[in-house]
Amino acid sequence: MTSNVQTREKLLTKKEISALNWRSLLGACSCNYERLTHKPFCFMVGPCLKKIYGDDKEAFSEALQRHLVWYNTTPQVYSWFGGLMVALEEQNKTDPDFDVQTINSVKAALMGPMSGIFDSIFLSCFRIIGASIGISMMLEGQAIGMLIYALVYNIPALVCRFYGGHIGYEMGTDLLTRLQKSGLMNIILEGASILGLMVVGGMCYNTVRVNLAYTYGVEGAMTSLQSVIDGIFPGLLKLAVIFLFLNLRKKRVNTTVLVFGTLIVVVVLTLLGIM
Repeated sequence: MTSNVQTREKLLTKKEISALNWRSLLGACSCNYERLTHKPFCFMVGPCLKKIYGDDKEAFSEALQRHLVWYNTTPQVYSWFGGLMVALEEQNKTDPDFDVQTINSVKAALMGPMSGIFDSIFLSCFRIIGASIGISMMLEGQAIGMLIYALVYNIPALVCRFYGGHIGYEMGTDLLTRLQKSGLMNIILEGASILGLMVVGGMCYNTVRVNLAYTYGVEGAMTSLQSVIDGIFPGLLKLAVIFLFLNLRKKRVNTTVLVFGTLIVVVVLTLLGIM
């Protein structure tokens, strides 16, 4: 991917970026299975986009539509993403040579890696440390253990939220500029895309469940069809189901139809003894 990131004219004040940080606290308040937290993201960056594009209603509308796409990452870094995105939107406003596709390309490429890093930091580090300290204290009869857990987990989270927007806005494009000039941008984006696909692939394998109950053979020597398939190609049924759903989504089959359709198919196959 080719990026045109350059030094930009700053149109937003620290107060406006601070407001973005506050709005990031509502980042998980509206979610659906098609685009996850795209609406809260637009709520977070909306006032900044309005300030950037001013009376140009068409450009403002296009900017909002740009961010009404699938969005999901660690909630604690929502504000960082917001700051970075409004910085790129500023460049789109002030630089006629800026490639608008860069905005969502950068956003999509960074979501996966940032989730991998900060999910581990907050869910596997701060939360577990806070819980272990809090539970130990509560087992000894110290009710303050609940407060300790909340502080250990939430103080780093709030620091990220309330400084993230400023860091993303002030340093985001400068960092991207340096990476672009050094030739590392394309390498990072390609690597991030590959990592994201690997994460999604691993998630699909671990979360998709296809277990066939059908068995055949003689009494005392029954063989399950599931074990035979897994012996030839482990995870083949999972892969088939994933590609089936991908194909159905490409044909624009509604996710609600897919959910209830899957439920009906599974119930029928279970009653028939196949699953």
